[in-house]
Parts: sequence; C-alpha cells; structure tokens
Amino acid sequence: MSLQISGASYQIGGNHLLKEVNLTLQPSSINALIGPNGAGKTTLLRVASGELVAGEVTLDSIPVAEIPLGERARRIAFLTQNSALDFPFKGFEVIQMGRIPHSTGRKYNERVVNEVVRKCGLQELASRIYTTMSGGEKQRIQVGRVLCQVWDNLDAAYVLFDEPTAALDLSHQLIFFEVVQMLASMGTSVTLVLHDINLASRFADNITMLVDGQVLAEGPPAEVLTRENIKQTFSVDVDILGSGTRPLIQATSTSQDIYQTIQTNGPN
Repeated sequence: MSLQISGASYQIGGNHLLKEVNLTLQPSSINALIGPNGAGKTTLLRVASGELVAGEVTLDSIPVAEIPLGERARRIAFLTQNSALDFPFKGFEVIQMGRIPHSTGRKYNERVVNEVVRKCGLQELASRIYTTMSGGEKQRIQVGRVLCQVWDNLDAAYVLFDEPTAALDLSHQLIFFEVVQMLASMGTSVTLVLHDINLASRFADNITMLVDGQVLAEGPPAEVLTRENIKQTFSVDVDILGSGTRPLIQATSTSQDIYQTIQTNGPN
C-alpha cells in the first residue's frame, strides 16, 4: 500500500510551484516536507490530497481521481494551515465534523469522538466554545477533527498536516508528536509541512527537502540535513551537532546576499 505522486507539475500565471515532483508515502511512517517559503510544500500536500490535479496520484495503485469522494475522505485527511470556523460550536462538535464521511450512527460516532478526545488530551477543550479559543487551542481541536475522519482506518490512512505546530506551545508540540508517533505505530502514514528543521530531524522517518518546486534531497534525517543541503535551501550556514541518525541543527550565519538585502531594504 502507498500513496504515490508521479511527475507532479503545477503553475499559476507562469510561476512554477511544482516541477516534476515524485513522492511516495508509505504506511507506518512520518514524513516531513521542509523548504523555504514558496518552495511548493503546501501545493504538494494539496496534490497528495486530490484537491489539486497535477501529474499522477495513486492510492494503492488506483488513481485518486477515480476513488469516490466519500471513500477517499475515509482514507486521506488533510489539515490546512487555516481552518476558518466562525460559528459558536463546542469543541466536541467541531471534532465530530470529522465523522461526516461516515454513516456509522450517532452512538458509534460519539464513541470515536470520545476516544480521539482522550488520545489527544482534549478533555478540557471539548466543552468550550470554539470561537473563544486561542489559535493554538483551535489547532488542537482541528487535529482531533482530522483524526476522527480516518479513525476507522488508521492502519490504511494517510494524514496530511500543513504546519500543524505553528500555533502550538512547546508542551503541546510534544503532545502532538506523541499522537503522530502513535498513529504511525498503528499503520498510518503521516506527512507534515514543518519549518522547524530540528522537529523534522527528531520525529520524521523521512524528510523531503523542496526548493523552487523541486526535490533537492529525500531520505532519512541524517542524509538530508547536511550543511550543503541546508545552505543551498535556506542560504544559512549551520553547525551539525551530534553524529547520530537525528542530527541537531544550529544556524550560525545568514548568507551575505540576504544580509545585504536586509541592510538595504529592511527586514520586510
């Protein structure tokens, strides 16, 4: 089983967001997409989910476009950066929205919601009004919603997260990755866009480094997170701390051309 993207190219107004990208997402794995702003990370997730059509995308060798939407939603879940919701639903009601693709009945759905709430540590948020929550609290509820969507098929599900930890404090980042590791241990394929390279190094089994819509490097953290790759991708010099399979990255300086641009034009 796998979710496979082949030859994905996508452009808007002559701007190439993806250029012949190939990516295979395997079960029981945590995959991180890293790269600078505009590298194509979000676009690649949108292609993987079937939201955008680019190249060929197959789920267990079946073209995703040929899979009925309900069946696809029970196997592939995608949490975007911004999940706008302005209605005063309670947290558990938002989480329960993940059950929309299922026809499993109220009692069964409530049991799933309760399991997700417990596994994700959302008990204190479940009864609160969603619109009164902080950005990080809303994000935690949205993670629960996405998990409810595929909870019946965790051993065959593909969960896509776009910058899921951006609004989370340190403790809830760790809680989130504990959940991600639990999912992978149950057979789920989890793919995340991350800006924190050290989080990618610590938790990802596989890292895909994107630059200008193309894959620069792909593989285990120690193979991808080299000084040369990071300098080419982010224009930053780094020290690589540790010699194990999950290196710790410490930035030492920004490239001279970026520094000169900031000095001339300001940080914005």
